[in-house]
Amino acid sequence: MQELNNHQIVLLTMFVSFVVSIATGIITVAMLEEAPPTLTQTVNRVVEHTIERVVTGTTTPTVDKPAVVTNITKEVTVYTKEDDLVVAAVEKNQSRTVKIFLSDADTSSTPRSIGFVVSRDGLIVAETEDLLAGGAPADTYTVVIGEKHYTAKLVAPKSVTDEPISFLKLSGMTATTSLDAVSFGRNDSPKLGQTIIVLGGADGSSVFKTTISKFRAVKSVGTSTPERAGAEVETTPAIPAHNAGALVVNLDGQAVGVVVSDPNDPGSFLICPSSCILALINLFSAPTP
Repeated sequence: MQELNNHQIVLLTMFVSFVVSIATGIITVAMLEEAPPTLTQTVNRVVEHTIERVVTGTTTPTVDKPAVVTNITKEVTVYTKEDDLVVAAVEKNQSRTVKIFLSDADTSSTPRSIGFVVSRDGLIVAETEDLLAGGAPADTYTVVIGEKHYTAKLVAPKSVTDEPISFLKLSGMTATTSLDAVSFGRNDSPKLGQTIIVLGGADGSSVFKTTISKFRAVKSVGTSTPERAGAEVETTPAIPAHNAGALVVNLDGQAVGVVVSDPNDPGSFLICPSSCILALINLFSAPTP
């Protein structure tokens, strides 16, 4: 051994170990062949479990894939309070309501009538009864819109002065002058149970909320027949006094009619629907034969 160098000693050691391991294996196999079956099964189980642990411990770890970020949009329904709708409808139509005076009247006093703008070129709707002084229309009227004063004349033909509403046309309107007119919308017919807002009162600035409760058929536009194109409307609660000529709008701020006096019940009021207003506009604007 003293004559061997380090490399030779290492090789000799490895050789001896190899021979010993082979001999140990042979002896082990021979002993297992002679051993009882229970011992053989136990040894096999130990070997199997050992192999499982070795394989599990040396398995390549799984690499987690990066998470995919998904944007999810959630729809949220926002419910608007009725009070907010009423306020918005009033604000939308404040510049469209007008005060009407006889030409020689003091415009700081209570107006003769109230009305509202239905066309940008200066067409005003008002109740006929309030416009008549001594049963006849005045030559001219003073119309106040906001802080501005206009002169107006009645444009309804005499043949239809028995209609509940009439029209005034502002004088001095030019191509560059444009007023803020009401919007009738596509579905302008009032319906039973509908909440409506009356913009008027004696001074043209009050607000009254009510509900449509009944329709009443009256005479047709421009005739004496017993039905009108579009029944007049009753409300619950009833419309209070001094609202003749007031604009009536829905919760979207669209015009649904005008307040008129009830011919069958003095002191009470009905609503002439927008279909009646539009029919009369078409009648007045039709060329005279």
